[in-house]
Amino acid sequence: MRDLISTDLFTGVEEKIRTGISQLMEKGQRISIISDANLLGALSIAPLEASFIDSNLPYRRKIGNIDYSVPENSIVVHNKGDEKGVSWDNEKNILSISETLSPALSGHLGDDKIGPLTTVAMCHSIAQSISPSGVLVRKIRPWAISGNWIHSCMDMTYDPVYVSLKELLTLEGTIRVVPLPEVPSPKVESLDFIDENSLIDISGRWDSMGEEGRARSLSHLCRGALDSTSPSTSRLEEIVWNCILASGWKVDLASQIRASSIIWKNKNPKIATSEAIDMLLRLGRL
Repeated sequence: MRDLISTDLFTGVEEKIRTGISQLMEKGQRISIISDANLLGALSIAPLEASFIDSNLPYRRKIGNIDYSVPENSIVVHNKGDEKGVSWDNEKNILSISETLSPALSGHLGDDKIGPLTTVAMCHSIAQSISPSGVLVRKIRPWAISGNWIHSCMDMTYDPVYVSLKELLTLEGTIRVVPLPEVPSPKVESLDFIDENSLIDISGRWDSMGEEGRARSLSHLCRGALDSTSPSTSRLEEIVWNCILASGWKVDLASQIRASSIIWKNKNPKIATSEAIDMLLRLGRL
């Protein structure tokens, strides 16, 4: 795996993350991992726990109720509020992680393209720093891109951080990107612009189609989205043409995220979040 924290995406937060993790590890005490009781919280905490389990380090999970009484020796993930970026409290040994912005790609004029560096991506970089070759860290590595997938930026414009992470994970062999008909078990029930029977038909004929026929079939499949403002063009492209799969997955990442809402349905958010974390650690998927 390529060292995430050393890539340009993490330049703005690298020093504080390295300092915080180094000093937390040096203390050798049980570390509290704290986050919100929601999907972003689960996706952020899971890689941290994976690294602690891989390294046989003691930790405590705390879901929700992030306030001013955060215990010492903690990693705290904030997915709401005004806090931005990474901060390290040297006195209390508290590493705080919040979404920030990162220059990801250069435009044709040499200008930086800015996108969201999510808590999920940052927590994956921390996990790799703690356990570079950990089995669990590797298992849930494909989810490093998930924070950007569910970010509202994908509904408004092009996300250069998402593109950069997707390229990085693809080049290292963590994920592969395929069109929807090549997903073994696509879940499109919640996508009202896609007819499931049409998708089944296209998938059955996919191998015999040429490039032009495939492009025409996919365009025809999602023509219903043209009359709607949702999903955005950038998200639609990822749903139909650039589905993300990992080793052993039959369902693509976007479909798993859509289906994961059932985990929170009619359950206490803290319990649901813990269940999602446990599922990611046990199966590597949702």
